[in-house]
Amino acid sequence: MSINKLTLAGFRSVRNIELELAQLNVISGPNGCGKSNLYKAVRLLHEAACGRLSSALAEEGGIQKAMWAGGLRRGDKRSDAKRLMLAVEMDDFDYQLEIGFPEPLISLFNLDPLVKKEGVWQTGFRRRPSSQLLDRQNQTAFLSNINGERVAYPASLHPEDSVFGQLAEPHLYPEISQVRESLRSWRFYHEFAVWPHSPLRSPQVGIRSPVLAHDGANLAAAFETIRERGHYELLEHILQQAFADSRFFVEEQSGRFQIMMERSGILRPLESAELSDGTLRFLCLVVALLSPRPPAFMALNEPENSLHPDMLPSLALLIGEASRYSQLWVTSHSPTLAELIARHVEVKHYTLAQREGETVII
Repeated sequence: MSINKLTLAGFRSVRNIELELAQLNVISGPNGCGKSNLYKAVRLLHEAACGRLSSALAEEGGIQKAMWAGGLRRGDKRSDAKRLMLAVEMDDFDYQLEIGFPEPLISLFNLDPLVKKEGVWQTGFRRRPSSQLLDRQNQTAFLSNINGERVAYPASLHPEDSVFGQLAEPHLYPEISQVRESLRSWRFYHEFAVWPHSPLRSPQVGIRSPVLAHDGANLAAAFETIRERGHYELLEHILQQAFADSRFFVEEQSGRFQIMMERSGILRPLESAELSDGTLRFLCLVVALLSPRPPAFMALNEPENSLHPDMLPSLALLIGEASRYSQLWVTSHSPTLAELIARHVEVKHYTLAQREGETVII
């Protein structure tokens, strides 16, 4: 289920932004313009669907640090400064989540979010009451059940979590469950564990892995899964283009896998612990984007980090090929990468800037 429109308000440097999305989307701009804030906002929708809204906001320093930090502007309501809103319009459904500050003097947990409103609508009906499948106000919610009836959710909702994280008996609410599973299936890749002594650099128990872990820890198993079940010819082609004098393979010892590299002029294969950060990051990107089980939506945050400029053409080809199977969101500070991707496929390119502390689209 593709994303057609994304609307964000009150999140960090984002006061109010609306983005129309295509199959392949590149968001670029200078450091500090708010690119990563957009990426984090999209990921927050995914985390809410997975029941991790509070923990995801805790990583931002709590709800207070995630809220818009600027002052009121002309046309703003005073309540806008106290609320964060995330909304996504997909092929079949619209979803909106509004979060506010917890009530003061009630609990010591004053960094927890407070879900104020949450709604799901069928797309194409202008959000009419008759098309609303979920209507949540604070801890009370009405849902459309399997018979199309509007019923009250039988349990009191936890104020710090999305309905998606608390929904029991999903077979009674099939359309709400479908939206939840769509959001949960999104994939995000930002930081790979390339530091010394990380799991990625050590042999790991090998099991078939059609999906690369978010930190790349199962790289060797995911690489071997593509060799056996995926588009291995394309994987080899891209790696040969990026590393013309090298070959990569997986070594197995007592059921443990690790990625190995043979390089012209070196008499022995190099183990993963010996590979450069940039080499490992590129391998992770290749394996993530060529997954034998591609998601409907995948987001990459600054994939060019630690890569030599000579590797950008291979990365651009890889991203273009992956967009045939998944809708992609690529946050980048490299205008060159966006130009190279556009040589292969059509790209929706947004350039961001920051004006008076606010992220804006140029």
